[in-house]
Amino acid sequence: MVGVLGEEARRLNEAYLKWVTQKLPFVTLKTAMTLDGKIATATGKSQWITGEAARQRVHEMRDVADAIVVGIGTVLADDPSLTTRLADGTGKNPVRVIVDSRARTPLAAKVVQDGAAKTLVAVTCAAPEERCAALEAAGVEVVRAGEGECVDLAALMRLLAARDMTSVFVEGGGTLNFSLLAAGLVDKIHAFIAPKIVGGKAALTPVEGAGFAELADAAVLTRLTAEPVGADILLTGYVAKEAR
Repeated sequence: MVGVLGEEARRLNEAYLKWVTQKLPFVTLKTAMTLDGKIATATGKSQWITGEAARQRVHEMRDVADAIVVGIGTVLADDPSLTTRLADGTGKNPVRVIVDSRARTPLAAKVVQDGAAKTLVAVTCAAPEERCAALEAAGVEVVRAGEGECVDLAALMRLLAARDMTSVFVEGGGTLNFSLLAAGLVDKIHAFIAPKIVGGKAALTPVEGAGFAELADAAVLTRLTAEPVGADILLTGYVAKEAR
């Protein structure tokens, strides 16, 4: 798209354009952290890092996504509903996708029990058949994406794209976030930063995993913008694919 407002047109259609040209969904990763880069205290407390205005903005982001992706760690730690709750009480619920290699999602979890949206659990061949069967009996769709210990995230994204899901919104923890970045699957990042400092060497950070060994390998953001959202700051940028 060129000419007047060409860049704006590309941004408005970025998810559809990637889906059409690459047969992959456009992946947006969202984080919420303190000024010192923590997503929870050393004791695991994370509610609430950001203020109400930022949390409402996240619901607006969910409202325009086809799928919302989290890891099993988030489900076990927080038991989130992963639904859209706009200020006026409306909102479209995206498909909830749980990256859960061994099918550990509890049958009592909200994403299984509430029926508010479709839930898909991505497992590997290492997942016990009885666990998969129990989830399916509870109304969850179980899909296999990977032969080993970890879900093949690229295969999962291809599966979602094949189901006409053009936009994926990731609200995972540090392990899933790093895995997606390392695989070159993240297109855009929304980072909410709260004016708080909690410290703690053991406190969790937005991106963990093995980390990139060299600074030259680090994910680099371009077209960075910053805006205040209530008392917090929202940084938005695009992952430079040539840097991966």
